[in-house]
Amino acid sequence: MLKINYKLVSLVLLALSYPLDAISDYLFTAPPRESPESGIEIYKPIADYLTESTGERFVYRQPASWAEYSRGMQNREYDLVFDGPHFVSWRIEHIQHDVIVKLPQLHTWRVIVKSADSNIRSLDDLVGKKVCAPKSPNFGMLTMMSHYANPAKEPVHVIIKGWKGAFNAVVEGKCVAAVIPMINHKKFDPELKKTRALHTHLPYPNQAFTAGSDLTPNLKSKIAAKLLSDDGQNALSRLRDRFSRGALLISANNEEYEGISMVLKRADNFKSAVK
Repeated sequence: MLKINYKLVSLVLLALSYPLDAISDYLFTAPPRESPESGIEIYKPIADYLTESTGERFVYRQPASWAEYSRGMQNREYDLVFDGPHFVSWRIEHIQHDVIVKLPQLHTWRVIVKSADSNIRSLDDLVGKKVCAPKSPNFGMLTMMSHYANPAKEPVHVIIKGWKGAFNAVVEGKCVAAVIPMINHKKFDPELKKTRALHTHLPYPNQAFTAGSDLTPNLKSKIAAKLLSDDGQNALSRLRDRFSRGALLISANNEEYEGISMVLKRADNFKSAVK
């Protein structure tokens, strides 16, 4: 007589009755700009909220380094990502990601010099001079360096940490110029007593979330709606405090980020990935 394992049958029936689109795990990540502890504080509440609100499981993981982050991105390891416009653009163009929501402010970079430094009048005057900026693949540094077509005739990149550190380096004469967000320049030197803007780049759309091809269009729409809801903006509160002075995130579309990825031609871990 055939012996039936009723427990096994029950488990199989339960699995078959559960919607197939509600049992996936999705990896959420962001660049390793923060300490692991700060990364968990900022991003894990977002993963937890999306898990609770969508019926899918989102897991936050912080890469150990920029090299790991870049490699994982190019290997399509990440399903949901929050980062800068150059990376957003690259994923849209190369690995079929779609932008979901973004920070509301425009992203504008400034190259600043001392107010009294009358010898520097254009970006071309910085060739061979020390310019402070965060290390590659910082978007501001890559944006400025994309101005120079000849690697033998470009500024000397001095790696520095933090926007205030870059500003102070110019004031103290450690660097001739620095690349910082326009909003930070206005904050550090509102009356332009110490520094001036040598060059202000055209504004870009800001940092954003993108979702990969393993997520269905319906799930992407659901994520966008959830993040833009009151509960979603609350889950994003630490991210908003960190990057947008508390301003609410807004909807976005792929076309806004078209072509921005070209600056990654100068990035150490992306040179071969940008055409």
